Amino acid sequence: MAERVWLQLAAEIVSGGVSGGRRLDEVEQSNRLGVSRTPLRESLRQLAALGLVENRPHRGVVVADGVGPSLFQVLAELESACARSTALLLTGAQCRELALIEPEHQLLMPWLRNACGNSIMRSLLNTLWYPLLADTARHVGLDVRDCLCLLRDEVAGANALAAGQAAQAYVGLWAKRVLG
Repeated sequence: MAERVWLQLAAEIVSGGVSGGRRLDEVEQSNRLGVSRTPLRESLRQLAALGLVENRPHRGVVVADGVGPSLFQVLAELESACARSTALLLTGAQCRELALIEPEHQLLMPWLRNACGNSIMRSLLNTLWYPLLADTARHVGLDVRDCLCLLRDEVAGANALAAGQAAQAYVGLWAKRVLG
């Protein structure tokens, strides 16, 4: 139950549906989301750990300012670093394996994150993407196949700079879709 609440609030905050500076009253949010205050509090702690909300003295939990654009800026930089690192580390066998991966986020991006060899980067990216990917309505109709093909091909070709640029372009498509 807490995961559903966390995902819903995260998606609302990232998309701008809940504006920066807005106080998230526990009673109001519990009633709106149809949950008790315990799962709501757990969700708010998770959102605070990601920087999506802040605990402010005498105000309670408040949505952080500029969350959506900031999140996509971080995602673009991390995905770019991951793509560049992966392009430089791949073996011949991995390049051949990569060439066979379908250009879909759920297939290609986890493969690249695992191949980059940086468990912290992989964990951060998985965590930051989670609320975006869980809201399937967001990526229905999002045409990223060409962008992911380019990313896959640049990484497989060991073109680190171009791979980083392709990763940033991919995140840019998501930002445009989510932020409008």
